[in-house]
Amino acid sequence: MNSSAAAALFLFFLLSANPFTNGSPVFDTDGDELLPGVQYYIRSAMPGAGGVGLGLESLFAGGIRCPKFVAQSQSINGLPVTFRPANTSAATVSLSTDVNIEFPGFDAYCRSSNTWRVSLFEPLPGVWWVANGGERGNPGPQTLFNWFKIEQTEGWGYKLVFCPSVCESCVTLCNDVGRIYYETRFLLGLTKGAPWPFVFVKHLQPQGVKKVVQKQSG
Repeated sequence: MNSSAAAALFLFFLLSANPFTNGSPVFDTDGDELLPGVQYYIRSAMPGAGGVGLGLESLFAGGIRCPKFVAQSQSINGLPVTFRPANTSAATVSLSTDVNIEFPGFDAYCRSSNTWRVSLFEPLPGVWWVANGGERGNPGPQTLFNWFKIEQTEGWGYKLVFCPSVCESCVTLCNDVGRIYYETRFLLGLTKGAPWPFVFVKHLQPQGVKKVVQKQSG
C-alpha cells in the first residue's frame, strides 16, 4: 500500500469514528434542510389518526407527576421542537449525528428543562421512556442519555434512534424510538425494530410569516 492510499484509509477511519462529523442533511416537508435552533413540528408520517404531532404528558394514573413523558399529541401539530447538534458549528442537522431535541420553554411544575432524555421509569419496569429533564449540550458520558439521532426509514420519512456516540468508551443501547401504548395514549420509548416514522414540518415564526406576506405583496 503506498503512502497516499494509507493516508486516505487513515482519514476514512478517523472521520468514521468522529461523532461530530456531519452526514447527509435532513430535510423538512418543504424540501429545505433542517437548521439548528429553528422550531419544527415532528409529525407522524402515518396517514389518518396516526398522523399527529408530539407533546408532553404526566402519568397521573401511574402516580408520576414528574418527569413529563413525550407522547403522541391530541392535536395535529403538537408542540414544536428544536434540534441542537453536538457539533455546535454545524450549519444544518444531519443524519446519523448526535442532537439534543427539546420542546420550548421550561417546565415550571417539574422545575426541569424540556430537553429530551431517555431513562427507566415506573410503572413499566424495563422500558426506557423518552421524557423531559435532560441537559442541553456538554457532550460526554455525563449527558449520554440526552442524545438522539435522525435516520432515514426504509419507506417514507425519518425515524429517531437512541445510539449516542458522544462517549467512545461508554457502553450504550442502540434502539429505535417507537410508540408504546400505555394509559389510553401512546408514549415514546425505546423499541427493537419498531420505529415510528416522522416528518419535520416548519413552525412558522412571525418573521417567517412576514417574509411570506412581503413576497406575495411584491
